[in-house]
Amino acid sequence: MKSTSFFLFVLTLCMIGNVGANIFQRANTTLLFVNRLRYRKWLKVHCKSGNNNMGFHYLKPEGFYYFSFHDNFMGNTLFWCTLSKGPDYKISSTFDAYVEDNREPHGHTYSYIAKDDGIYHQNREYPKLHKKFDWNRRY
Repeated sequence: MKSTSFFLFVLTLCMIGNVGANIFQRANTTLLFVNRLRYRKWLKVHCKSGNNNMGFHYLKPEGFYYFSFHDNFMGNTLFWCTLSKGPDYKISSTFDAYVEDNREPHGHTYSYIAKDDGIYHQNREYPKLHKKFDWNRRY
């Protein structure tokens, strides 16, 4: 009797867990970085969150890098990134690339395009490419 009750209890938890995972699972959000620097300059991208360090990525001219993630359950996902211009990577900009907003639907792609005069941005909310950040700044 005890083993049957325990088995039913565990089975119920598994079923609730699977249903709960489907109910609470959010769509992937993607951060995309594109190097459009002139004069064959490379771009260094380094992104972090409170839980993840995405490492250093060096983008050749016209190269790109992206990663996708799910927002955390607490609703406070934040990724900040530093983009640095080659060849010495002393000119950079650090900014919040993604701040979770529970009022908006999840699953967007946020694009950041590095150009000589700054970092441009577009997403579903702002489909037209626009300058968002200057170089040598922290936002």
